[in-house]
Amino acid sequence: MMSKWDTSVFYFDFDLLYSGYVTAGEISSPKNITILSPDRDNLVENLKLVIDKTSKTKSLIVLDSLNGFFNLLEGKKDTARLVNSFIMLLVSSVKDVKSCVVVGSLSRLNDENERVLYNTGRHVLENDHITKILLTQSNNEIVAKTSDPDNLILDF
Repeated sequence: MMSKWDTSVFYFDFDLLYSGYVTAGEISSPKNITILSPDRDNLVENLKLVIDKTSKTKSLIVLDSLNGFFNLLEGKKDTARLVNSFIMLLVSSVKDVKSCVVVGSLSRLNDENERVLYNTGRHVLENDHITKILLTQSNNEIVAKTSDPDNLILDF
């Protein structure tokens, strides 16, 4: 999907899986993608760089993954508030140029039938401007479902 995007893509690889495959030569990375591998020391600098660039020109920002983002900041006071604030900062900075922010995560249904992050049990972000897309595999095909088909931003 990212290779078909005709603008710059900034890929925050919190779990280092994608960048690992690229580094190992298992997959190639299209020229329009900038892979960022944030850690506690460079997270703020990476965010500043991406906000500066994406607030001026249409871009796609991919946060892979929400689970990894939480793990990066684990142990900090108010981790959930920090993660939510960083995401909202990114989203508000790209609003005027109609860029898109995609946040990936593994989730599961809890006992109350609510989506929570896999392993941590943290609630998945809720907002009127967020479109949740559930990817499932059926008959060797990836199926994308959304709870609000009228609000779908990306075309698969």
